[in-house]
Amino acid sequence: MSADPFGQNFPENVVATLEDAALCLRYSPTGRFIAAGRYDGFISVWDTETKGIIRTMEGHAKGIVSVSWSRNSKYILTASKDWNCIIWDLQLGERKQTIRFDTPLLGASFHPRNSKIILVTLASQQCFLCDLRKKRNGRVELSDAPTANGTTHDAETKTATKGTITVARFSSDGKTVWVGTNTGALLIFKTRTKELISREKLINNYSIKHMEFDRAGNYLVLNSTERIVRAYSIDPDSEGKPTLTLLHKLQDPIQRSPWMGVSFSGDGEYVLAGSGNIASHGLYIWDRTTGDLEKILEGPKEPLTDLHWHPVKPHIASLAQSGLIHLWGRHVTENYSAFAPGFEELDENIEYEEREDEFDIPDEEEEQRRRQRVEEEEVDVDTVEPPEEKLGKGRLVSVLAAPGQGDEEDAWADEDPDDDTEFDWFPPVIMEDDGDEEDGDF
Repeated sequence: MSADPFGQNFPENVVATLEDAALCLRYSPTGRFIAAGRYDGFISVWDTETKGIIRTMEGHAKGIVSVSWSRNSKYILTASKDWNCIIWDLQLGERKQTIRFDTPLLGASFHPRNSKIILVTLASQQCFLCDLRKKRNGRVELSDAPTANGTTHDAETKTATKGTITVARFSSDGKTVWVGTNTGALLIFKTRTKELISREKLINNYSIKHMEFDRAGNYLVLNSTERIVRAYSIDPDSEGKPTLTLLHKLQDPIQRSPWMGVSFSGDGEYVLAGSGNIASHGLYIWDRTTGDLEKILEGPKEPLTDLHWHPVKPHIASLAQSGLIHLWGRHVTENYSAFAPGFEELDENIEYEEREDEFDIPDEEEEQRRRQRVEEEEVDVDTVEPPEEKLGKGRLVSVLAAPGQGDEEDAWADEDPDDDTEFDWFPPVIMEDDGDEEDGDF
């Protein structure tokens, strides 16, 4: 292990615990917030800097099974066992829209470019792409079941079929939908046309449980009931269709534990999986390039149910069966001499000797001239620096083309856009009215 804290890109231990009753969790795109779906149908939004709750919203009648953030954190999407999917507006701290289905939900996620397009997986093992835009309002089932003429379902075919779908995700750029089935097959659909462009059998007779992409969209990790985590690289073929190359099969060689969730590190260099061992709270970290097991993090002695890696920092949020959220990080010893030249750290107290001119009164005329020069300097208040778009340490990864600069798929997604356009958006403070004070009760 490197002694330099900047040379290690994964956490070491639990640095904080958030008291909640959560069933699922997810970091926001910048990592500043954590959204936690609770057993009682409430959703809690935590500030990772202050470790405090900034929003608590009520809307579901049963437990929440998944949460998803819009691209700049203004909206949250929750899926629940109460058959409902709710879009929450953090600006107002209330629900924006409810989409109801005919069966409990397994999960739901926003399109990476437009929060008016959502992907929903049902407990009936069906998957629907829901378009909430005014001109395209509707939902289409994604399926590879053959129709009467021998073709597969596309945008024009909405006939319900026997479900086999267990998990579904948008690709990192939102141009395709990746679907896992209970027979180990992976289906890839075009988001715009709903056309099935690829079907590949990856795992024989085992159900795909979890599926995650790295932020750049170059790698995929799958977890199945086979208790093996598979890491793939994604490369387009001559026709532009994504092709998968198996990199590693990752597992617990001793206990053969099932996995409760998988994730990539923010830079995509590490693969994370949470052990399903009922007697431990173990997090396994592998090097994505070599497949070597880099670290096993041992947490509290209670089962792990969900996890997610911070988008930028070497931090991890893991969820215990009790609903507590454990935040993993590193205890870094501050090197104060790096903050100011000449700063000296002392091992013991010494008598300070002041300089001869240290407390002399400064020349008022010279101080006035210095202030005048500062006031006369021109300040550029019109230029807005764009956010970082390149992959780098400590910076966000963006694979989304700017509006008007993408291809046909991007142009389709940008039709009737949402208003989540402010980068690194921060929710305003909402003051709650105190009815007792208004009535004169103290």
